[in-house]
Amino acid sequence: MTEAEITQPAPGAGRPELHQLAPERAARRLLSRQLKQAEAAAQRLAGGDDDEALHDFRVALRRFRSIERAYRDWVADALPKKLRRRLQELVRSTGPARDCEVQLHWLDAQHAALRPNQRTGFQWLRRRLEDRQRQGYAAVRAAVPLQFSALSALLRAALAMPAECTPTSFGRVTAGQLRPLAAELGERFAAIAGDEEMAHVHAARLLVKRARYLLEPLAAGLPDGKTLVRELGGLQELLGDMHDAEVLGRNLGEAAAEAGAARYRALVQQALGEGADAYGPVVPRRADERSGLSALAQRVRAQMQQARSGLLQKIRSGEVAALLRRLDQAAEQLAPPQIPAWPQSLHIDL
Repeated sequence: MTEAEITQPAPGAGRPELHQLAPERAARRLLSRQLKQAEAAAQRLAGGDDDEALHDFRVALRRFRSIERAYRDWVADALPKKLRRRLQELVRSTGPARDCEVQLHWLDAQHAALRPNQRTGFQWLRRRLEDRQRQGYAAVRAAVPLQFSALSALLRAALAMPAECTPTSFGRVTAGQLRPLAAELGERFAAIAGDEEMAHVHAARLLVKRARYLLEPLAAGLPDGKTLVRELGGLQELLGDMHDAEVLGRNLGEAAAEAGAARYRALVQQALGEGADAYGPVVPRRADERSGLSALAQRVRAQMQQARSGLLQKIRSGEVAALLRRLDQAAEQLAPPQIPAWPQSLHIDL
């Protein structure tokens, strides 16, 4: 049976599996699924009382964009550059609110470990993040659901347009992307083991996420598929912890500079005999915000070191290499070597 025949169900046969479909059909099916999830999350986001709505909305669109990039050669006619750019801008506008949400969750987990003289910095930073989160959420709820409603209608109509099918299978196309990904990941993890440049961590995190998103829709049909997806998710989470710690470190540095500037402005105002209400009361030195911010920075550094230590252990023990070999094996299972078909009749001239 040819690969073209695999992508077309025989008369009376059941619905073909996803990996058997032509890439144009399979990619559109996956994109439509993510679009539906994003639409549901956008409705919850507009309601304003669902704490997980923004996260779910961003995840659905992140997966949508990942699928689109991976199979762009097969969906480019349905999703032109203008639509892709509008979607990217929409997702980007939700970033500040979600970043504050993540950082507040981390900050609250640190409260019990802080000494009393460090709580002032904790409370100052929490108020700062809460203010930014409120502003971010107000902007998101005011604009994003309505903008996405118009954009999703265009996307859905574009995906419903008929497309000619390439004579190959979705499984084979996916395998063709997983193999080089596994090789590139091997190089990235070797680089991580060799130095502490965060650029390698960022690149590896994005590549692991891409591999997981490629494999996940097809995992149920592979012997090791679901386990492999779960382990890729664990590795992605570890790399994400390092990324989050780096972002937190930068934000704490900015917060410390802002706290110091606010304190000195208040002191100057006070020396001039002017009101310092705009900056808040001048607290004694023993309750300085910077003590708490410094303690939080130390905890961020400890989190980074712990995550890096765990990652290096996985690399040096061979666990990561074994995971990447299994990823390569999954690609082979999706696209086994093709055996040339013998002709049905053979005529030999003597």
